[in-house]
Amino acid sequence: MYAAASQAYRAYGATFVGWGGANTPAQVKRHHDLGIRCTGSVWCLTAGAKRLHENKELLAAACVDIQGKPVEVPWLFDHTYKGMKTYFGCTNHPAFREHNRDMVRKVMAGGADGLHIDDHLGTAQSALHFGGGLCDHCIAAFREHLKKHATARELQAAGVADLETFDYRDLIRKHAKTRAQYRKVQNRIPLMAHFKQFHLAAAAENVRQLGELAAEVAGHPVLLSANAGVSYPPHRHILKYLTHVICEVPQHASAGTKNVASAVEAYRIAAEANRPLAATAGGHDWAFVKANKTEDLVRFWIALAYAHGQRFMVPHPRRQWCFSRKLGTHWYAAPIQAFAPVYRFIRENPACLDSLEALTLKGFTPPANTLCAVRRKGKTGRTVIHVINRDYDAKAKTMRPLKNVTLRLPKSLLPGGTPKPARLLSYDAAPRTAAVKTEGGNLIINLPALRLWTIVVLK
Repeated sequence: MYAAASQAYRAYGATFVGWGGANTPAQVKRHHDLGIRCTGSVWCLTAGAKRLHENKELLAAACVDIQGKPVEVPWLFDHTYKGMKTYFGCTNHPAFREHNRDMVRKVMAGGADGLHIDDHLGTAQSALHFGGGLCDHCIAAFREHLKKHATARELQAAGVADLETFDYRDLIRKHAKTRAQYRKVQNRIPLMAHFKQFHLAAAAENVRQLGELAAEVAGHPVLLSANAGVSYPPHRHILKYLTHVICEVPQHASAGTKNVASAVEAYRIAAEANRPLAATAGGHDWAFVKANKTEDLVRFWIALAYAHGQRFMVPHPRRQWCFSRKLGTHWYAAPIQAFAPVYRFIRENPACLDSLEALTLKGFTPPANTLCAVRRKGKTGRTVIHVINRDYDAKAKTMRPLKNVTLRLPKSLLPGGTPKPARLLSYDAAPRTAAVKTEGGNLIINLPALRLWTIVVLK
C-alpha cells in the first residue's frame, strides 16, 4: 500500500507500491532497482488542520454549508491543530484546486510510474452526506451545469425565473435555513438530483485533470488510480478515467467470515468495469485485527480477493491505517511472517490466478462452511476452483480445519475424455493430487483436508 523497507518487499515478492511513497528521483530509482513500480499520492479531502490554521486562503477554500460555515470531516475529529479542526477542502474553489495541483507537482517530481488519489470525491463527499458544497464557486459551477443538463420544465417547476442569476441557496433556504434542517430534507429539495450529479461530475473531472498534470510533470504517461470504493455507486463516476482501482473494501471483521457478500460484489463490479482492483480492508477492520490479533481473518480476506480475480494489498509492516471512534486514527504493524507465505504462494502460481474469468455453474452448491469460486482461462483453457474455508472460530481466532470436503461439480466443466487427477495447491502444504470421479452428471473431487485456501486445478 505505502512504501516499505526493502526487506519487506523481498519477503513478499512485491511488484507494485500503490498508494504513494516515491516522490523523488532517488525514491523512484530505489523501487525500480528492486523491480517495483511506484507511485506518488495526493489527498483531495482537506488541506489539513495545520495548513488551515496557517493559511487563510486555504481556510476560505473549505467546503461550506447553507449558513456559510465550514464543514468538518467527521472521521478526522482527532486531527486538530491549535484549536483548528479539519475541514473538507472545496475542489471547486480555485485556491484548493491549486493546492491539489501543487501536491501533484511535488509527488510526481521524481517521475513515478503512477499517481494515486485519495478521497477523490472531494467536495462531492461533503455535498452528498454532510451538508456542504454550497460556496460561491460551487453555486456558479452548478448554474453552468443546469444550463447543459436541466430541462425547461424542471427549471420552471423549481421556480427558476432567470438561470443567469439563479442562486440555488435561495431555493434551499425556502426548505431549510440550517445545516441540520438541510440534511433532514435534502433529498426533497427541487433540483437536488442535478446538484448531486454536478458534484460527482466535477469531482471526476478534477481527477482527470490531476492525472493529466501528473503525466506532464513526470514526463511520461502515468497510471492513475483512486480510492474508489466501487460498491458505493457515487464512486463509479470516476472509473472511466482510471487505469486501475486501489481502495478500501469493508470486510466486516467483527462478524468473522459471515458478511463477505459486499466484498465479493466489489470485486465483481471492478471486473465488469474492466478496472483491476487492489483492495485493503477498512479502518475499522484493521482496528479490530490489531485489538484482537485475528491474523487468520486477514489471510481469509487475501484468499477471498484473489479467488475472485482481484488483489489484496500487503498488510503494511509498520503503518496499516486503523480507525475507531474511541481511538481515532492509529496504526497496525502487520507481522511479515504471518502473511508473506500467502503472498509468496500467490507469486509462485500466476497460471492459477492471472487472466482467468469467473464461471457461474448452475446447480453447484459449495460444500458446507466453504466459499467456492470457479474460474477459467477463455472457453477451453485452464479451469481452477478456489475452495476457501469460512468456518471461523471467533473465540480461538482461527479457522477450524475441515476434513473430507467433497466438491460436486457439473460434468460439463470438463467436456469429453476421461477426467485426469486434479492438482491441489495450498500456501501451507506441498502440492497434492486428488482423483476426479464421475457420478451421473457430476464430477466428484474429495479434498482430504482444508485449512484455509486450496486451489483445485483441473486438467
